[in-house]
Amino acid sequence: MSPVKGPAYARLIPPAGQLSGSARVICDLHLKGSGDPIQERFLSWLGRLPTGETLWILGDLFEYWVGSSSLRDPGNKPVLEALERFVGFGGFIGLIPGNRDFLIGADFEAQTGVCVFPDGAILQGPEGPWLLVHGDEFCTLDLGYQRLKKVLRSGAFRFWVRHQPAFLSRAMARRLRRASASSVPTKDPERMAMQPEDVGAAALAAGARVVLCGHAHRFLDRELAVPGSQGAGIRFLVLDAFGGGPQDVLKFASGRAPEVVSTDN
Repeated sequence: MSPVKGPAYARLIPPAGQLSGSARVICDLHLKGSGDPIQERFLSWLGRLPTGETLWILGDLFEYWVGSSSLRDPGNKPVLEALERFVGFGGFIGLIPGNRDFLIGADFEAQTGVCVFPDGAILQGPEGPWLLVHGDEFCTLDLGYQRLKKVLRSGAFRFWVRHQPAFLSRAMARRLRRASASSVPTKDPERMAMQPEDVGAAALAAGARVVLCGHAHRFLDRELAVPGSQGAGIRFLVLDAFGGGPQDVLKFASGRAPEVVSTDN
């Protein structure tokens, strides 16, 4: 399975790889290190998956990631080792970074064997091409967030992070996390939400019949009527956060329709 890398919704990319056979998709784990119950749950769940399984993680695997120094964080070590072990036994893991761990890059790939797709991926699925992204790119009415996102993903910011002591980068990440948590209750939920018209536009640009993402931490499965889609709707599927609801895994198995299940199963 070797999906193409590239900005999946910015231009048409031919589908590559398959969302079929034996595969699972999860998102929004926000792993926090030692003592985190979700981290323990993930390690246990990952260890029970069959050898050679395919796993896609749609962003926010970690609560925050500040570049290479996060690879040396003792709290992350069990997760990094588990990912490396899973890949070493013949599994495939595709990771689409989220808004909390967008600085994951080539050094993470080299250490774990996980394939990172910074802008999403298109795969051939049971209903045609599927567009996989994190989902925050669809929150286009939250202008403050989108402005901050542009700054944080700029080359200048990435350069700054690479050349700061690890403790300063971690302090900055914790401060941003606290600021985000305190600002959410003051925002209009409608403006924070993913906008269906942007989901539809991304699907059309990518030639996808299904858009699959996370970010909202709340399950959603709906059909979108999209102008220009020649009368065919676009399926918009959002998974619960990992461990945060009963519909937090999308499971694919040979000869069967995709099934939304729980990590408890």
